[in-house]
Amino acid sequence: MRMLKVRRPVVIFSNGLGDHLVNLPALRALASLFPGRLALICETGAHQTFFSGLHFRDVCEVEMEISGKGKLFDAETVAARLAPCDLLLSLNPWHSPSVDRLMELFRHPPSIGFFPPFDTTLERDFSKHSAKLAFDVPLTLDASLRIEDFTAPPEIPREFQRQAERILNSLPANARVLTLHVDTQPEKMWPRPKFHRLLDRFLTRHPHFHALILGLDDQGLEQALASDRVISYCNEVPKATALSLVSKSSLFLGVDSFFLHAADLFRIPGVALFGPTDPVEWGFLVAPGKHISANGSMKAVKVNDVLSAMESVLEEEKLRSASA
Repeated sequence: MRMLKVRRPVVIFSNGLGDHLVNLPALRALASLFPGRLALICETGAHQTFFSGLHFRDVCEVEMEISGKGKLFDAETVAARLAPCDLLLSLNPWHSPSVDRLMELFRHPPSIGFFPPFDTTLERDFSKHSAKLAFDVPLTLDASLRIEDFTAPPEIPREFQRQAERILNSLPANARVLTLHVDTQPEKMWPRPKFHRLLDRFLTRHPHFHALILGLDDQGLEQALASDRVISYCNEVPKATALSLVSKSSLFLGVDSFFLHAADLFRIPGVALFGPTDPVEWGFLVAPGKHISANGSMKAVKVNDVLSAMESVLEEEKLRSASA
């Protein structure tokens, strides 16, 4: 396909919270292929939160309803705003009647996606990292692209960076920060008592570290440890401020979730815990991190293994800093 002839391409993406960061390299690559010409279809609020640093011709935010047939949305409203379309791109790992209707309203332009209705149907190869799977879409248009060139950290508006800086300035001058994320889907969470034991042992070994707990629910870690070096910001700061805290931390520890993908793009050394999901698909891609995988149940993840991994990451980071 001669991209110079494509004037009004449209890309659609909607998935879980963390998937917005995982798909960021693919969206950046597509925006670079069609500078000022690409339009984005996404869920309400997603553009400002995740993709504000990208330049799109237009952004159509729409409410999406999860159903047994993929996500449903008002295709007529989207088409009325973005038509005509001469190339439709989908990064979604789902398909729905709403997408079929959108293709019909767009008068079936050339299309690329992961399901048979698209002209170019890509394989959903879950044996590779999810970011690389999404990157197959821009690679179809330009095989010379390299995902490494599009994995820069997310852009965070200055107001949220300042809020994070105020939080960090309240800590002792020599403090180092461990950002911690423990809450996600129940089957992907590590038992609370194990997090308690791990944090107690880690903070005892590293008296300069303070643990900042991010997310929606801190699982009572702050209260259980009764330490002034464990501080919960769960549900207390905007998501962009929490991202900024991750970006300024010395170490990350978390489960398979949104903040893990943030730490990865910010190149924060870390340890990620996996049970039912696969670290090959959802783990660190570019950051110097380690994975602890139980291959099934999170209950099988051992405190000693996690602590050893954290110590190893810190030691490797010290060696990197010394060599630099």
